[in-house]
Amino acid sequence: MVSDVRTWDTCTPQRRVLVVARTPAAVSRLADVTPLLLEDPRLEVTFVVDRGSAFSGAVDGRLTKAGALLLNWETAIRTRFDLALAASDNGDLGRILAPLVLLAHGAGYHRHSAAEPGAISGIRGSTLVESGRAVPHTVTLAHPDQLETVKAVHSELALRARVIGDPCLDRIIASLPLRRRYRRAFGASGTTVVTICSTWGPRSLFGRLRNLPETMVTALPSDAYRVVLVLHPNVWQRHGELQIRAWLRRATDAGLIVVPPEEGWRAALVAADLVVSDHGSLTCYATALNTPVLIAADGGAEVVDDSPLAELLALLPRLNPGAPLRAQLEETIARGAVGGDFPGRMFANQGRAAAILRTLMYDILELPESPGTASVRPLPSPAAAIIEPLAFDVAVKHLDRTGLTLERYPCGPATPPGFDHVAASEIAPDPGLIERAAVIWSADPHDDLPSALRWTTETLTRYPGARVAVTETADAVIAQLRSGETVTCHGGLSRAAAGSAIHRWSLTTRAARPGTVRVNIGATSATLTITT
Repeated sequence: MVSDVRTWDTCTPQRRVLVVARTPAAVSRLADVTPLLLEDPRLEVTFVVDRGSAFSGAVDGRLTKAGALLLNWETAIRTRFDLALAASDNGDLGRILAPLVLLAHGAGYHRHSAAEPGAISGIRGSTLVESGRAVPHTVTLAHPDQLETVKAVHSELALRARVIGDPCLDRIIASLPLRRRYRRAFGASGTTVVTICSTWGPRSLFGRLRNLPETMVTALPSDAYRVVLVLHPNVWQRHGELQIRAWLRRATDAGLIVVPPEEGWRAALVAADLVVSDHGSLTCYATALNTPVLIAADGGAEVVDDSPLAELLALLPRLNPGAPLRAQLEETIARGAVGGDFPGRMFANQGRAAAILRTLMYDILELPESPGTASVRPLPSPAAAIIEPLAFDVAVKHLDRTGLTLERYPCGPATPPGFDHVAASEIAPDPGLIERAAVIWSADPHDDLPSALRWTTETLTRYPGARVAVTETADAVIAQLRSGETVTCHGGLSRAAAGSAIHRWSLTTRAARPGTVRVNIGATSATLTITT
């Protein structure tokens, strides 16, 4: 039966394709492959949302924002299409009037279904086999070894299986040349990027260790590390963005970068020097990139026994959240990736999945493929909100007459080794930190020297515990000491960092104070010229 919607066509396609979206994660998978069809003028690609999932709520908005043509479900199941694509084994897929290609929802079949005890997520016989007949025309696999898993579910599904590879991994690999771009987007020039990844559910990293992002970001010096958090889209959908961001507020105030649920997680993997993860698919992808991985939650009984992921989890080092975190991270990075031959056992046809899948789809459509190669588009730069901490625990790691090395940690529950003083912005969210601060820096620069000096004088009066008030003009960093001395500083450091250096400089006797100080903070090394 042809839907009435075709009555209003301007362009009449030769073939019609339906894309069935159920969850935000499925939308991401489908977005990797729909470009293989969308540009062909012989085709029309329309979308439908199967709203049966607890996580379907954000799908309509995301597709509408992308400009997709959306059909309602009743119209979609009354309309005959020449091809359908889905990336979830849930829903009434048997009602779709088209040969259905089922794409993998994640990196293989390694997790038990939350909806059906004993079943494997992504390849459930109860939803994919009706009256002994396989619902999908084709079940795509990332590796030949997955065929045994499919065969154990139902022999009819195994007959429909086709080894394609993983289009998602291919996009990640195609984006490796853009690693520097992604790192810059995360503000990580010259720093170590630690990407924390969590799947969804109570056994996930975020489900088990919700405070780990805050604990980690405050345990690492801000000038040497960037900590990036990736949460599964289902976490965002179930709890809501308002709630998630509220839970993470203290961590983001300390500098944690939170990747939006729509896109950016793959760029965060490419940018990472280390991944802290759980039993989700991102552990598989990080290992495929030869990135060191530290496991913070292993999923327990959710992981399918004897699956490649189960073997990988047994091989990877474990995070001890009660032990010093920095030492564990540095040790894991120094050891390097330990995935062995896992990527080759999990992902076949690397770099060729798009081409193989396009050939399959056009065979089903009974059309010659469009001209040109099946290109894999690099990932976009992440839309990362970078918030610099407004208060630091400053540690002095080295000090002599010619220079000093500082480490600045976001203020947290633990005192860093070598702690020397607190430095805080005048707008730090915790007034108690400003009261405790030896160094207070202005939220904004000043237009001229008189206004800068008024601010420093007022600040030292307002906060009698402060030793240095520091701001800047267009020409220099301006600081006032508790002694009343005014200090002018040049050298390229921010007023926050320069304020801590000036504080240490001021603690020596006037006669012994050098006119220049070499300051090392993270990857930055600057020579400050200080005049009084």
